[in-house]
Amino acid sequence: MASLSDIRTALGNRIAAGTGLRVLPEARDIVNPPVAVILPGQPVVVYGQTMDGTFTVNLRVLIVLSDAPPDEKVQRALDAYLGIGVNATGSIPTAIQEDPTLGGIVHFAEVMTASNYGRISYNGVGYFGCRFEVQIGAL
Repeated sequence: MASLSDIRTALGNRIAAGTGLRVLPEARDIVNPPVAVILPGQPVVVYGQTMDGTFTVNLRVLIVLSDAPPDEKVQRALDAYLGIGVNATGSIPTAIQEDPTLGGIVHFAEVMTASNYGRISYNGVGYFGCRFEVQIGAL
């Protein structure tokens, strides 16, 4: 059975390998863009999903690209992480789809939504980025 820390680390490793983006598997007081930070989702854990003891972990991947007002280059970079279009290589969804078991740590991992595209706040500081909600099935 993988710990929550193991799951966050495996998710971070998968995203880093698939996108080239630097990933922090735990929250930090200060972030240095560009970076992805893995945070707890809501609800963090859903128990009793199946009879075999599988539970669902919800994690939020916060993409922080810039602390300056966005320009066309920054916005296009963020667009690429969404994975919409013909060439989704290097996107967050594609990175996870390439190994949905996160190296055998979990049963499955899937990006459910991308939201808050634009100005976001992390620890009281404004950035340009996006939030990805990832659902993970673990035992």
